[in-house]
Amino acid sequence: MTKRGGVLAALLTVAVSAPAAVSAQDEDGVLAAVEQIFEGMRTANPEMVREAFAADARFAVLNSRDGPTTVEVQGVDGWIRSIGNSEGRWNEQIYDLDVRVDGNMASVWAPYTFYMDGAVRHCGINSIELLRDAEGWKVTQLSDTRRMENCPDPLRE
Repeated sequence: MTKRGGVLAALLTVAVSAPAAVSAQDEDGVLAAVEQIFEGMRTANPEMVREAFAADARFAVLNSRDGPTTVEVQGVDGWIRSIGNSEGRWNEQIYDLDVRVDGNMASVWAPYTFYMDGAVRHCGINSIELLRDAEGWKVTQLSDTRRMENCPDPLRE
C-alpha cells in the first residue's frame, strides 16, 4: 500500500468509527429530562418526576456507612412517592454538567449539592443514564456518590 493509500485508509477508519454528531436539540432534550427530575423535587411534584423515568428505572447507590463499600440497587418508586411528602423541602442543585449523546443513548455526569430546608445535607456526583424512545428521553438509571463534608454551596457562592 502506498503512503497516500495508508493515510486515506486511516482517515476512513476514523470517520467510520467516530460517534455521530450531537445536535443541540438532542442535548436540550436530555437536559430537559434531567432538569424535570430536580424541578419536581423542588416543587414536591412526584408526577413530574415519574414522567422523566423509564418504567423499570433504578438507583445504584454506594453505601459505605457500616463497613466496606457495597453497591445497592433499588427501584425509584419509593423515592418518587416520598417526593410528594417532602413539602418542597428538598433542593438538589446540579452544575457543571457533562452531557454525552450517541443516537438514542445519553449520559449526564453532574456534580450536585443537596439541600434540605435550605441547609447543605450532602453532595457528590450524579451519573444519569438515559435512553430515547417514542415518547422522548427517559432516565433508566441514576447513580450517585454521597459525601457529607467539603460540600460546595452553589446557592451562596
